[in-house]
Amino acid sequence: MLPDEIISEILSPALKVPDELFSDPSDVSPFATYSPSTSAYLLVCKDWLRVATPLLYHVVVLRSKSQANALEKVLRANPEFGRFIKKLRVEGGYGAAMQTILEAAASTLRDLFLSLGIWSPDSTSGLCKALPRINPHRVIISDPWMHKPLKNKHFEALLNTINSCLRTWDIQAINLPYGNEPYWFRVNRADEFAKSLAQSTSLRIVQISALFDTVPHFIRRLADIPSLQCIDFPTSLRDGARSLIDTVPKLKALARYTNNPKNLHSNSSDLETAPSAIGAEITTSLNPDFVPMSSASEATRKVIWRRVLFFALDVEERRDPAFSPRWNEKYPSRVPILCVSKSFNRLALPYLYDSLRLDSWLKTTSVAQQLQQYDNLGSSIHSIFSADSRVNSGIMITILSRAINLRFFYHKSYSATYALSRDTFKILASTAGASLVELHAGFDFAPSSAVLFQPFAQLRVLAMRTADPPNWPNTTVTSSLSESLAPVLNSLHSLRIDGWSILCLNILKDLSLASLHTLILPPSIDNGNLEPFIEFIKIHGKRLLHLVVPSDTEGFEDTFELCPNLIDLEFHDEYTLAHSLEAPHTSLTKIIATNLPPKTFELDVEMFPSLKHIELRDFKWPTTERGINQSGCVSIAEALLVVGGIKVTDSTGKEWVPRVKSARARKR
Repeated sequence: MLPDEIISEILSPALKVPDELFSDPSDVSPFATYSPSTSAYLLVCKDWLRVATPLLYHVVVLRSKSQANALEKVLRANPEFGRFIKKLRVEGGYGAAMQTILEAAASTLRDLFLSLGIWSPDSTSGLCKALPRINPHRVIISDPWMHKPLKNKHFEALLNTINSCLRTWDIQAINLPYGNEPYWFRVNRADEFAKSLAQSTSLRIVQISALFDTVPHFIRRLADIPSLQCIDFPTSLRDGARSLIDTVPKLKALARYTNNPKNLHSNSSDLETAPSAIGAEITTSLNPDFVPMSSASEATRKVIWRRVLFFALDVEERRDPAFSPRWNEKYPSRVPILCVSKSFNRLALPYLYDSLRLDSWLKTTSVAQQLQQYDNLGSSIHSIFSADSRVNSGIMITILSRAINLRFFYHKSYSATYALSRDTFKILASTAGASLVELHAGFDFAPSSAVLFQPFAQLRVLAMRTADPPNWPNTTVTSSLSESLAPVLNSLHSLRIDGWSILCLNILKDLSLASLHTLILPPSIDNGNLEPFIEFIKIHGKRLLHLVVPSDTEGFEDTFELCPNLIDLEFHDEYTLAHSLEAPHTSLTKIIATNLPPKTFELDVEMFPSLKHIELRDFKWPTTERGINQSGCVSIAEALLVVGGIKVTDSTGKEWVPRVKSARARKR
């Protein structure tokens, strides 16, 4: 058995709450993480329970009335637990229970966090009664940003009580969340706090967690407090604000700049934080004649330097379609690397053409000229990301005709006017057909035969956009038995259809598509054009594992019967599935949608025994008790977790973890 002291050292890191989180006055609480409670450590064994209990109560964070009521019951049954509380963070009013909590912790409480985000009917009666009976050493005030003042008696009572206590408490430090306030009620609130603090005889440190351009009046008032030793300002203050502080002798003598908690109360959108240094400073070599790897063979040096330059030029990152081509501190210009030496220029130049982002006519023309001058550069092109409207011009064709090893082609224009012509598509197929892995492009012609795709033997992802059918000439779709048996798109595993791609589906549906497992349909489909989509799913539905369907699922009622092996189903918009199944669908494990329906939600969990996850793309869990009580998604998530063990996650990937509830709430 380990001694209690050793167990305490082991458990302390797991139960410790960092002070930067405890004192963070941001509008969104750092504790709104919906993670399991650390109190689970106390359930391991009796030894851990005995040792960890004081550690657990050392810092108490209350975020709901039910938590406050639960803590009140514990302290009534075990009053000695109150002496363990040294820091208390209260993010609401939480009624009469707060009187018992504060009085139990009065003798040991040193740090107190109070929030002014009090909405009716949240009561502050317990706080107002107990605050005068305690004497904290540090107070942190949080005042959530609002465009209009709160008007309820509980908020006014708490504000008056805090101001009264600041005159009598022997506080040594306080954190105020105010700067240049654009609203009169916040200006008045800051001035009232400053007036109250002016009567303190013990205050030594004032911490300002907000940014400002000009020195607010309340800060000038704070400088007159006789006992004050320093005022901490954020290091991210602009030089202009610092200069203004220096013009006031008292402020200049008290000013200190530290890394304050993350500020969400800035009134100026263009205030910038101080840039962090990127990378270590490179010192000059002591031996200017030193040649790296001089003893190695030339072939070995080339292999090593190519690998070094691959990472130095961010080649892998730039192959990502989401990569931003703008220069910044993390991704500066790569040209200086090519200027180091002739050897670097020779080895690095192909990497400069690895991923081409052709988002302007000037850039496209420049690249084409370089490829015409240096024939060997065309084989270095790995990816092309094109937003140039003149994709069918001779300049673009010059580039495509030399990209013999092209693996990814993304043409971002969704306008049919700027889509690939038949001639451009044929050049792409003849040049890069054997190497292309992903093709995202629009067509301004109606593909009449699957033979067009026969050169793309390695194609795995195909995203197609086509012009509206009225713009197409009369086209006869050919799909003979010989074509359907030909090895066309046998490697294709993901197919995305955007816009009007009816004829494309007609020529693809009779292919074997042996590797297909993902189908993404358009966000909306006209009822008159549903048949080709339904027909395609009927033929290939059994091999589909991932399916994205329109929000309006009318016409797709038989999706689960046609796709018995479906693992996840995604909707372009809200979850609107209302299908009646004759037999349970045993494969579906995940549903993805933008949000849940705001009012009603029906899901027969018995018909989806494997469903364990619902992901919401455009939704974030509320971070306050008021928001949680008003959220319909929260109640749905808790019901799904209880009934079917189904976890619901928001757009950040966080799953909902039910909060502590009162007995009455649990019965509801």
